[in-house]
Amino acid sequence: MKLLLSDKFINIIFRAATILLKFLLSIIIIKKISIEEYGVYGVFQSTVIIMSFVLGIDFYAYSSREILKKNAHNFNFYFSNQLLLHAFSYIIILPLTYLIFYLGILDKKYLILFYLILVTEHLSQELYRMLIILKKSVTATIILFVRSGLWVIILYFVWEEGIMSPTLNSLLILWLSAALLSIIIGFAKIKFKWESEYDFSWIVKGVRIAFPFFIGTVLYKLIEFSGRYFLNYYWTSVEVGIFTFFSSVASILFVFVQTIVIIVIYPELLESKNKGHDSFLKKFKYFKNQILTFTTLGTVLSLIFIYPLLLFLDNSLFFENLLSYIILLISSFIFCFSFIPHYALYTYKFDSGILFAVILGTITNFMFSFIFVPLYGLLGASVSQLTAFIVIYIVKLILWKKKKPF
Repeated sequence: MKLLLSDKFINIIFRAATILLKFLLSIIIIKKISIEEYGVYGVFQSTVIIMSFVLGIDFYAYSSREILKKNAHNFNFYFSNQLLLHAFSYIIILPLTYLIFYLGILDKKYLILFYLILVTEHLSQELYRMLIILKKSVTATIILFVRSGLWVIILYFVWEEGIMSPTLNSLLILWLSAALLSIIIGFAKIKFKWESEYDFSWIVKGVRIAFPFFIGTVLYKLIEFSGRYFLNYYWTSVEVGIFTFFSSVASILFVFVQTIVIIVIYPELLESKNKGHDSFLKKFKYFKNQILTFTTLGTVLSLIFIYPLLLFLDNSLFFENLLSYIILLISSFIFCFSFIPHYALYTYKFDSGILFAVILGTITNFMFSFIFVPLYGLLGASVSQLTAFIVIYIVKLILWKKKKPF
């Protein structure tokens, strides 16, 4: 009974449900609409994710350290100032995103829904991060479930019963509704009260410190999603749909490891460093072993279940491109491992090393994509991503061995 009520177990249940429902969303779109429309959804989704990181400027990377440090201000002070920064980012960045539609990356008929989903997704993500920092990981996971999973059940019901037509537009409306609900729950759970004590020097300092994290995060997402954009340009929405499906399934490995290991242990890792090197090394060894264990377990499970999943989809195009999935799964495996040296560098504030590794990885990804995607399509996009994550892992590992202070 104690195990069933533990935070770790509850987190696993809700995250597993979210992962399962993301599976179902892919299947529902492919079955109810088409692979082509799933490709359009893939480009829409990846653009929202990238732009939500742009809006956030990864400021949480700075504010989380400030909240956890000794002699910190109260939480409301930090989050009020952070929200003020986000308000400025909305004013500056949102008008610029019209270029996405002007360049034809997304169809203009999705313009209004794109803006609404982008803002609500961003706010929900920031609340999710704050709840983790406040050690309310269960609440954070529930919010993620509402935003990314619960609405899929409703989507299936309304499409199956004919309440709403199975279109991308109706899907986006439900996504927006879920994101709004997650924001309401998030603000209620953090018990936030707006403070008018603004510290612009703190905000400016935070932007300066968070900027390397911001660049690194956006570059990570470009590596993850660049295949969709390259395939969309050089090939068709069918190839984008297949790649989006395979990359989404493969990336569940990281979601699995992040839920069970990273979001639970990384705040403890930050705190252990303040107690001395011995305390950090003990916690870091545990962190490393947990990543190794659950990454291996997740990879084996993924290999077991991919074949029956493709049988259920009953589309020969997926079987013809199965090698691309294997490559993307290996890529996700390497990506999980790269977070071992990543969090060691992050804890000791070797942020420039992290950024350097990601820049090299992004350059590698784009070079390979420009060469191989026009020639080999899905396979070229998959190899480009794998090569990038191998470069990132090796560079981070070398830098940590050189820079560690003990």
